[in-house]
Amino acid sequence: MVTPTLTIDTSLAENINALKGKHLCGLVLTGGFSRRMGTDKSLLTYNGKPQREYLFDILRGFCGLVFTSCRSDQQVPAALNPLQDRFHVPGPLNGILSAFARKPDSGWLIVAVDMPFVTAETLNHLISNRDENKMATCFFNPETRQPEPLLTLWEVHAFPALLKFADRGNLSPREFLKTHPVKMIDPPDTKALVNFNYPDDLQRLQKD
Repeated sequence: MVTPTLTIDTSLAENINALKGKHLCGLVLTGGFSRRMGTDKSLLTYNGKPQREYLFDILRGFCGLVFTSCRSDQQVPAALNPLQDRFHVPGPLNGILSAFARKPDSGWLIVAVDMPFVTAETLNHLISNRDENKMATCFFNPETRQPEPLLTLWEVHAFPALLKFADRGNLSPREFLKTHPVKMIDPPDTKALVNFNYPDDLQRLQKD
């Protein structure tokens, strides 16, 4: 059985205690097929434990409840609170919608499992800059000049707008952030926005 733990510095812990809960749930997105990587990305170890556990542990420090988004055919331990996709929508939008369907009265802090450089400090910065009057609070990537949808705090009132968005055939959470009222902030470290998709990405990390 997985026993989640979280180790953070004292000053950050004090801020987390002030922010924790506040109608906020956490979600680790693991429902992709990892075809480009050739192996399940959620089980890769970058930080001393499988990535899905690492991110789950961090989210527990900020959120009242944390879940692991997954497909119906995935094996996810009960300790990681699997939340199966329930919409006929491809891609990560399914996980986001399924999260809101599970708890529509909560905001959702969502992190993709293939982002190995996300830390407690990253999430603390995002939550500290939260604007509950917007659809979401997200990081703006200065390198790509695009918002990052899979490391984002989505607000309650985004759910009906996301449903309408998907019903019109739109599947890109990034496009949603670009066309709806959201708050975009600079990340404390742009490295946190890096995601790993290919075996070469792992080889570069091992060389660094």
